[in-house]
Amino acid sequence: MKNAIIVSSDATWRTVMEGTLLARGWQVASVETLSPGDQPAPESVHAVVVDSASIEASAVAAWLGAMGADLKVPLIMAPGLKQVEALAEAIDVPTTPIKASGDVILRFWGVRGSIPTPGPNTVFYGGNTSCVELDADGQIIILDAGSGIRGLGNSLMARAAASKKKLDIHLLITHTHWDHIQGLPFFVPAYIPTNHLRVVGYKAVCHHLAEVLAKQMDSAYFPVAMEDMPSHPDVEEVDDHFNCGPVQVVAFFTNHPGRCAGFRLETSAGSIVYMSDNELNHHGQATHLPRETSEHLYQRLVDTIKGTRILIHDAQYTLAEYDSKIGWGHSAIEDVIEMAAAAEVEHLYLFHHDPTRSDADINRIVQQCRATAREKGWTMLIDAAREGTEIAL
Repeated sequence: MKNAIIVSSDATWRTVMEGTLLARGWQVASVETLSPGDQPAPESVHAVVVDSASIEASAVAAWLGAMGADLKVPLIMAPGLKQVEALAEAIDVPTTPIKASGDVILRFWGVRGSIPTPGPNTVFYGGNTSCVELDADGQIIILDAGSGIRGLGNSLMARAAASKKKLDIHLLITHTHWDHIQGLPFFVPAYIPTNHLRVVGYKAVCHHLAEVLAKQMDSAYFPVAMEDMPSHPDVEEVDDHFNCGPVQVVAFFTNHPGRCAGFRLETSAGSIVYMSDNELNHHGQATHLPRETSEHLYQRLVDTIKGTRILIHDAQYTLAEYDSKIGWGHSAIEDVIEMAAAAEVEHLYLFHHDPTRSDADINRIVQQCRATAREKGWTMLIDAAREGTEIAL
């Protein structure tokens, strides 16, 4: 892993540069000024990136002068935020491609938990609620219909126009809490009569799924009824094994109020597990699964996700925060990375970010998780899910 020091008096610049480098596998230390006499060691620091807009050239010259101009690591005077991604690409090859092409592509459209959180403090990782697209083996599979599905719908319409093909879509719903279904009324492909939308829920979780989805489009809440959507969505409640074309899917219980499902999807490029809402606890009884102990829940989930290439998992709280939120249906991040390591997951994406969490907060969490993994000798990759990221398997 490469290490960088980034220097800027602009907090937004530091957050964006830090997050961009973290997504490419770097470990990052952020500081506001250059301190005369501080000389980075080349064996532990691989680049010093300085914000040329907020750090005066004279300050850089003084810093270099204090070292006798004997700097043994690259010093990069970075341009404005519009060029941050290009700069990161120039200094290193990303661990996870930001844009990709292939037979199996995963895209994040909504990564926030509970409620959409737009604003300047969430613009890097995104404020839309849960929605993930899996373009796999000729199938369009969508995981949850939070507010992120609106942007996905617009993208699918553009792709359909370019290919001159109708859309055949599988939408998998983990549960019907509002942050996982609120975007469906704004999903444009559902309003095109030639498209086909299959909405799927695990029958052990999503009882009366069609009725629940229709209720949020009642005239008291929305001007168009679900039954009037021109694509006439097919709503199914399925058993724990089902298919989306050649992609085999296993549904299973997670620990969340009102019942919730997770999905393991087997593609030609390997497996992906999606657990948007799940509480790992240490208190004897799985809070929302009365027939299951905490220990049994943990082992069952480890067995279910064993060896998966990508795990997308609820990471709403830190361990310190969790003690006051027991029973709320979300995990402590420290427990998540431990479970992922036990299951020999290749790549963990922290997901369902708390609505109070800023971009800078998430950057710090990623750094802490990676540090823990290094200390314990775990080899899995760890990233925070970010809107707009594409992963080619």
